[in-house]
Amino acid sequence: MNAETPMTEEAAAARGPRYQQLTDTLVREIREGRYPVGSLLPPEPQLCQRFAVSRHTVREAVRHLCEMGLVSRHQGVGTRVRAARGDKQYVASLSTLGDLMAYARGTRLEVLGSRWVDADEALAAQLRCGEGEHWLELDTCRYATLGGEPIVHMRVYVRPEAAGMREELERGQAWVFGLVEKYGGERILEAQQVVGAVAVPADSARVLGVRAKSPGLLVRRFYLGRGDRLLSVSVNVHPVGRFELTTTWRLEEAAGRP
Repeated sequence: MNAETPMTEEAAAARGPRYQQLTDTLVREIREGRYPVGSLLPPEPQLCQRFAVSRHTVREAVRHLCEMGLVSRHQGVGTRVRAARGDKQYVASLSTLGDLMAYARGTRLEVLGSRWVDADEALAAQLRCGEGEHWLELDTCRYATLGGEPIVHMRVYVRPEAAGMREELERGQAWVFGLVEKYGGERILEAQQVVGAVAVPADSARVLGVRAKSPGLLVRRFYLGRGDRLLSVSVNVHPVGRFELTTTWRLEEAAGRP
């Protein structure tokens, strides 16, 4: 996204918001040594000019770098690089379906492969579907930043009518469930999430770069349309230390209660 390699509007949209694109670029350049530990990032005006973005975009990107533990701000000095790799895990705060969609759009997705499957007894139990149902299985991994470690190995199951989404995913579109709606022709009205511990399976371990059977987090999400029709399922394996899920519950006061 820099001046030397201009992006088309379509490519920029696929990579997410401008601040996220800038964050990804700076993360990569810090890791590659363009800005060594102890050095200062260029001042805001220089970053604005180089990337043709606003000061707001630069400040938002730097804020994300601070949250990742890569840089720190110093009044009157500038933004200093403090680490080549972040010391904080990716945190997703999910309270609404909109939050879940925003999380998906704010990350980067890589498609590893795909295949058609007919649900046997074990898969049907995992997906909560009927035995023999026909699904497209998309094997993917998701990254918080460009050049970073994967935060999840994710298998996504979609119905045959949504199969056309595969090409858009391979072109870099990260918003999987927006594509489920686009190609499936039906809006997602509800998402159900089931979270549990898991010994990371060998295939996920290879993708994530961790030991097989090491501790991990298993998150299954079920996406429902009209009449509770199951539209898609994602099976997510997270390694220890790279992802944190925050959920908020609030007490609903009864009517007339003091």
